[in-house]
Amino acid sequence: MISRFSVSTTSILPVLISILACSLSSWSSGKPPSEIITLTAFCTLLAFISVLDHSNHKIPNKLTLVPLPVVFFISFLLPNIHELSVTESWWVTPLIGALLAGTIFSVAYFLPNTNLGGGDVKLAILIGSISGFPLCLASLLVGLLIFAVNQALTGNKKSAPLAPYLYYGTLLSIIAAQQI
Repeated sequence: MISRFSVSTTSILPVLISILACSLSSWSSGKPPSEIITLTAFCTLLAFISVLDHSNHKIPNKLTLVPLPVVFFISFLLPNIHELSVTESWWVTPLIGALLAGTIFSVAYFLPNTNLGGGDVKLAILIGSISGFPLCLASLLVGLLIFAVNQALTGNKKSAPLAPYLYYGTLLSIIAAQQI
């Protein structure tokens, strides 16, 4: 059977290391096992999306839109899963994060001369709901900074997949917020 998506084995090792870092950071910050498993699952999903975007330049809708209600349901079950939450209501933090990230990336999508894809907008919405407000701002900003530095250092002027950088920005901001 031939797979629709091909993934290089060199992209698997950084993903495994980052997933291990996510779970170890959650464990060292004293999170309960249910939250460690959930955050590791979220990191795994985002890592898988970033590998697909890096290798195929596509982000499937099934991987960004289907998990959104799951994130809200898990936020209901585990209300303390969001780092740096500004409210006690379980639904406000992921909702504001998703709306804010979606709005920022939607505006950027419609700006002229941008190479932002629709999958990147949906990924930003997913990242906003996973990290919640205000951490989604740090996640996206760190990811975009990593992307900009990489583009400047490599001198690459053509379009590059954004999902890996957004994933690493999200991972770094979640790990940093857990240690605060």
